[in-house]
Amino acid sequence: MLLLLIGYMWLYIHRPFEIWALLGSLSIERVYILTCAVLWFLFHKKNSVSNINVLAVLAVTAAIFVSGYITHTSDESNLVVVEWSKVLFFAILLITSVREERELKIILTGFSVVFFVYMLHSYYEFKFCGRHVYRMGIPRLCGMGDTYSDPNSFGASIVYYLPVLVPLLTVLRGVSAIPIRLFVVTSFFLSVICISDTGSRAAFVGLLAYVFLAAALSKHRWKILAAAMFILPIIWVNMDERMQNRYLTLIDSSRGPANAQESVEGRYEGFRTGMELFGKSPLYGFGPGNAQHYTSTKLQTHNFLGQVAGELGSIGLLAYGFLAFCITLNYLYSRLYWKVLRTRCPAADSYLFQVSQAIFIALLLLIMMGIGSHNAYRYTWVWYAAFQGMAVVALKKKVDDVIREQTESSGVDDESVDDPQPGILDRPASQPGY
Repeated sequence: MLLLLIGYMWLYIHRPFEIWALLGSLSIERVYILTCAVLWFLFHKKNSVSNINVLAVLAVTAAIFVSGYITHTSDESNLVVVEWSKVLFFAILLITSVREERELKIILTGFSVVFFVYMLHSYYEFKFCGRHVYRMGIPRLCGMGDTYSDPNSFGASIVYYLPVLVPLLTVLRGVSAIPIRLFVVTSFFLSVICISDTGSRAAFVGLLAYVFLAAALSKHRWKILAAAMFILPIIWVNMDERMQNRYLTLIDSSRGPANAQESVEGRYEGFRTGMELFGKSPLYGFGPGNAQHYTSTKLQTHNFLGQVAGELGSIGLLAYGFLAFCITLNYLYSRLYWKVLRTRCPAADSYLFQVSQAIFIALLLLIMMGIGSHNAYRYTWVWYAAFQGMAVVALKKKVDDVIREQTESSGVDDESVDDPQPGILDRPASQPGY
């Protein structure tokens, strides 16, 4: 089942049915996910995840569906609802199929490989086949397919992918870990090159923000900063002058065409427009994907907060706020669990904690890059929340098991053992991890 799920990740991210017309005519994505659902229903042993992230994702889903149902529907609104339904359905298959830490490692490793292949194919087509988008006076790298292929969107996808690479460094140890670490290094370099070639200023700033966040939350912060100070100048000096001028417009608007500055101003205009729509329909907004039909410019808001406020109203703002709160809370709990586990079992690996921290960093990047993009309906929100939920529940189970084993081996009653969190030992030993 895990391999089938990884296969769907490849279909959804790489989207070969949007690249090759034959696959599109066969409705391969729909057939594949329905086949997975049938096999899951008939043969796979079901599992459940008791984590607050699940409730938060359902809250966001309810906001999107309620707003879409109450407001006047459009093709864009229907597309958002359908895409979100597919993402949610896959997440359900995911969290009910993964039962152990080893399986989570397989899923996340598969996700990383899938995205690497997607980037590599996109870069190959740009570098050797001339596939690009000419905008702002420069040829810009774009992703394969149609969905999320725009240079700005593709660059943002890469930025959100970067945090998930870090946990792979702890999947294996010793000599067997060398191939994985080489893959991580290669993926990071390819990510940086792809971001630089997209000409996306938001993605470029997102890359710098990721390096800063990764350093701030790591005990190896000085090594990370030293590596960044060595690598980024090399990337910069090998960059085309037109591309350099594109990024320099972040601090000097005269370096690029006039529409580069207009693009920045459009982000602020998108926020203002979203707030105006929110004032007209504060409860449930104007419907997912519908903002462009109610603005004078007939364009998307290009701002996360403006998008959610204008299209989903108060219910959307509360739902996304709750999701951000839950991811943050899970991260704080995972820090607590990891501290206890490391104290009681110094040899334990940090993979599960690293996953939780990576999703928290991705959340910060989603919010930060949302200043200049309408990213509310990305699959990243749902899949990453599921990844973190499974990781935190597995980490809690590992802590419970270690405490229980050490208690039983020492012959000390449970009541005399300090519990790092009230109720952490209350679950029976026979209860599944998640």
